[in-house]
Amino acid sequence: MAPIQPADLSERFSRDGFAVLEHITTADDIARVRSLLDPLFEQFELLGERAFDLAGPRAPGEAPKSPEVNEAAVLVPELRETLTYQRCREVARKLLGVPVGYQFDHAIYKPPHNETPTAWHQDEAYNQEPIPLRSIHFWIPLQTATVQNGCMWFMPGSHHGPLLTHRIASRRGAGGTLAVDGLDASAAVACPLALGGATIHHPLTLHYTGANQSSDYRRAWILHFGAYGKVRRLFHPKSIAAKLRTWMPRNRPA
Repeated sequence: MAPIQPADLSERFSRDGFAVLEHITTADDIARVRSLLDPLFEQFELLGERAFDLAGPRAPGEAPKSPEVNEAAVLVPELRETLTYQRCREVARKLLGVPVGYQFDHAIYKPPHNETPTAWHQDEAYNQEPIPLRSIHFWIPLQTATVQNGCMWFMPGSHHGPLLTHRIASRRGAGGTLAVDGLDASAAVACPLALGGATIHHPLTLHYTGANQSSDYRRAWILHFGAYGKVRRLFHPKSIAAKLRTWMPRNRPA
């Protein structure tokens, strides 16, 4: 594969807050990624706190409507050896202009003919750290992604605005799936992709995926690479100050 040329990619990403990479990996490597992710979903009910249904709580025995596995690359370290992982890391490093490291990943397998879209949201809303994310987020379909089966949609330029108020759309674990209400999506851009392509977006870029109305699963792997990896989060002055505040003894009555 030819080296990734980030010159105009950087300009588009800065302007729009997202971009499409049509040939970031190969069909053979996507097949390898699937061979590593599929078994996780086959044992979905055994993965504990790393497995969630994005659609919310289920009745006993009910199949998940939008199964998600968090930190798949932690559960299956071989994922880090794939061409897909390496190429995404390369793009993130070139766009951010500094060393990058793995921050998070998850995989979502939407069953056929389901009615469970992933609501409009900003990834920054999930950030629990005292510093904003400085990261590039990749969405990699494991088959052709179409509007019918739930490709990504973005709101161009929304990363230039603030973090919006989010509500909990559905409960999962100790938190929930977040959503923005009242959004005018008339300017939204759909990003269908052929196998081997990916989208990238900024943590503040509003995005959404529709319900899977096709007759097959819509599988996607999502990767986040951040500036200086977890070192930035651990040693940023604001992070250190927040930790010190939790360690200081609370005020006691005289």
